[in-house]
Parts: sequence; structure tokens; C-alpha cells
Amino acid sequence: MARVLKSKKDIEQFSIDFPHITFYDEQGNKHYFVFEDKKRNGQWTLMLSEDTKAWTIHGKGSTYCDADEQLLELTEMVQFVWKNRGSVNKALRQNAESSSEKA
Repeated sequence: MARVLKSKKDIEQFSIDFPHITFYDEQGNKHYFVFEDKKRNGQWTLMLSEDTKAWTIHGKGSTYCDADEQLLELTEMVQFVWKNRGSVNKALRQNAESSSEKA
């Protein structure tokens, strides 16, 4: 069963588990998780730096691309994920389904 974020406490656990449930970019030394940006019709990438333990986000779509990553404090990251939990939950379910299909 896929994890579902129903509370801010769930998001705090998600942040702890993040390195174990996300993809890793060896070149950038970052764990990352991609999900839909419903407002701008694109995608968000939530990242955690392996070196600095800093959270960042970046948005990209067919008609836009954020100039830079935006740095977030832990409380801001929790708020951001809470605000976008529908899209995050959808991506978590899709990732769990694709992982189980590979097994």
C-alpha cells in the first residue's frame, strides 16, 4: 500500500524517509521527488541536498521554467508539501505502483 500524506505529522515522517523513497542525482548530490504543479500546468521538483541537508524546490512546465531553485526551511517545506499534498500523494502512489511492477 502506498503512503498517503493525511497530516503534517505524515509530512514530517515523509521528510525523514525522503532519502530512502526518492531518486538520487549523483552529479548534484541531491535526493529529488517530482510531482504535478496544478496551478501552472507543469511539475515541481522537491530536493534535499546530501551535503547541506537543505531543502529546495524548482518548477518547470511547457510555458515556464523557474530561474533558480528556491531554498526552503523545514517548516516551509512542510507547508509546501501540505499545500500540494494531492499531487504529492498521486506521485507517491504512482511510484509505489511502478516499484511493485518491477518486483
